[in-house]
Formats: sequence, C-alpha cells, structure tokens
Amino acid sequence: MQRIITANWQYHLLSTICKGHFMVAPDMINGLMMQAKGIVGSSALFADNIQKLESIDIRAFSAGSDEEVQVDVETEEKRVVVLPVKGMMMKYGTMCSYGMDEIAHYGKYFASKENVAGIVLDIDTGGGACNAVPPLLEMINFVRGQNKPIVAHIDSAYSAGYWTAAATDKIFLNNDITSGTGSIGVMISYLDPVPYYEKEGAKYHEVYADESPDKNKPFQEFLKGEYDLIRKEMLNPLAHKFHAGVKAGRPSLQADAEGVLTGSTFDAEQSIKLGLADRIGPLSTAIQYVQAQAWGKS
Repeated sequence: MQRIITANWQYHLLSTICKGHFMVAPDMINGLMMQAKGIVGSSALFADNIQKLESIDIRAFSAGSDEEVQVDVETEEKRVVVLPVKGMMMKYGTMCSYGMDEIAHYGKYFASKENVAGIVLDIDTGGGACNAVPPLLEMINFVRGQNKPIVAHIDSAYSAGYWTAAATDKIFLNNDITSGTGSIGVMISYLDPVPYYEKEGAKYHEVYADESPDKNKPFQEFLKGEYDLIRKEMLNPLAHKFHAGVKAGRPSLQADAEGVLTGSTFDAEQSIKLGLADRIGPLSTAIQYVQAQAWGKS
C-alpha cells in the first residue's frame, strides 16, 4: 500500500531527536546517540536521492487458515490484518521508516471495514519517542470500540513498545530464545549545541520576560547539570502514566516483583511468569487467536 507521510518529515525527525524525550531500552541508547549526531549534522537528510520506503508492510490472512491474501480488497471474506510496529518508534514517518501515526491510521481504517475480523500488531522494537505511543493507544481503543480483537505478537517489545503491547487484548512472544519485554521506564537526553558553537566563535543569548520566570526552567537547570526539576515536572509524571497504563492492560502483572516497573528487561519465560506476556508462539498463533475470538463473536 502507498504510504502517506508529511511533506516536512525531515523537520519532524530533527525535532524528535533534539527534544530527546524517549522511552527506549538501554542497549539502544549508545547507538542512538551516535546515530542522532550523524543525522543532525548531515545535509543528506534533505537530498533527493535518499533511500525511500515507498510502501507500507501490511499483511492480511484469510479466515481459518495461514493463507496470506491481498489486504485492501473489497470482499465479504473475513480476514485478519497484521500491522508492523518495528524499529525506532517515532510519531511521524520519514522516507526510511514508518511513523506510528501512519500505523494508527491504517489500524483504524481496517478495523472499520466489515470484512476485517481483527488486528495483530507485529512488534519488534526497543522503544522510541514518547509521543509515538498516544496514536497507537487511541487506535487500540478504536479497534475495541468496533468490537474486534487486537493482540500483540512480539519479537521484542521494550519501553514504548511494551506500553503499546500491554494495551492489547493478549501478548504473544515469538520465541523463547530472543524474544523479550520490559524496560518500563522514561528517560530524556539532549544534545547541547551551545558549547560547540561558542567554540566556533558564536555567542549564545537567552532572555525571558519579567512575567515569565518559570518558562523553560526545567531545561535551564538541566543544561546546568541540575536534574531534579526536570525529573519532577516531566519524567516522573510520564513514568506514573506508563505504570498505570501497563497495570490497567495487564491485570495479572506482578507489579511488585523486582525490576518489573523499574526498567529491567526479561526474556520470554520470565515475561510469562511475571504476567508481562501470555504465550510463546509464532505469528500464526496470534492470528489464530484473533480468528477464534472474532468467530466467537460473530
């Protein structure tokens, strides 16, 4: 299917990187910082010859079988639609990656069709930008409002990816070797450009009105190496919402177990034991579950 992305996707990408407000697994952070530096400093981001991702990887399977069928065809034959949530999660799509607002758009589009019985989110991500989560949560609620099942099939789902998975009806882990969940936590990173430009001879000035003494105060202190206010005003409230969302979606979660809500990661067997996931099985297992739920409601 043809993708629909905003014309100013480069700006959205740079804005997301510079804001640095992420829910992401720890093993992605080091690589992410080097990648972010390369993107911010590269003029190729605006080049016409950039590698393009022109279609969206949406799959569909017919009722009662593992047979893959065409996605967007008007037919009375019931089908399960599989949507990808993979790689670094960002709200807006780029020429090289899907945006979660794109995935959410297609999720609602297909859920509203009579011939779509349910949705599987095929998740393989270490997390991403905080603002990538709300569109997916809204889409999940929309699917439920259509009285249709929506489940998560996970290779890995950490941080923002796990918040998304936890909101679905059921969580299936692809395998017991590499699949995992967790990293339930919030962080912020910021690449401070001021020292670099001052070294080059530029002088940075920032002036606030007398009536605006608290404007940007968390960031002012953050840049001085004082982190208490940004934790209090930004990170902690978001972490509380993250915890509440996961608890609401996973009533069997052992929330008091060591590491579960404090950022630890867990393999497949641990995830099931702690209530972070339900079953181990390939994508076909998740599809069959959705089919069984849908046919039971029909």
